[in-house]
Amino acid sequence: MSHGGIDIPVIETGRLILRGFTERDFPAYAAMRADAEVMTFLGGPQDPHTAWRGMAAMVGHWALRGYGFFCVEEKASGTCIGHCGPWYPHDWPDYEIGYTLARSAQGKGYATEAARAALRFAYEDLGWTTAISVIDPHNHASQNVARKLGATKERQDVPIWDFIADIWRHPSPDQFLAGGDHHQPNDEHCQQ
Repeated sequence: MSHGGIDIPVIETGRLILRGFTERDFPAYAAMRADAEVMTFLGGPQDPHTAWRGMAAMVGHWALRGYGFFCVEEKASGTCIGHCGPWYPHDWPDYEIGYTLARSAQGKGYATEAARAALRFAYEDLGWTTAISVIDPHNHASQNVARKLGATKERQDVPIWDFIADIWRHPSPDQFLAGGDHHQPNDEHCQQ
């Protein structure tokens, strides 16, 4: 799917579509970024202007790096419920798979489903040989998603930009793509 000259693939899982952001996603995205509970470990709630800049930065990451956060759309509702994907901004500790979902989408396994598809995309399509997730030490829900993908805590209390986080290392491409308990075959399909 082309977004202003940027080619962003579409990845479909059982319940989700990972795709590029569009302007119509902004109301749902801004509501998620304004939610104090969702933003507890991400610097606190944001006003619409800050949320707009954040969404634009995600689209810009695709232009600069050739990959970035996908908009996560719930198939059943057709609504943007968050973002997930490969992420590596300037001065970041390593290639990351990041994920944030709206409160209404949490607790349903969506984050694991989206992150699994994003990690597969990073390994198979981008050729990544490693991936981490940067997680606040108190964000137990995010830690559980990382564990479900087979990640283990590698380092704790790491200074990153203006915050402290733990680094969770995902399994190698060979381990992850081989299947095992952390991957469910045929749960996603990528369209270029």
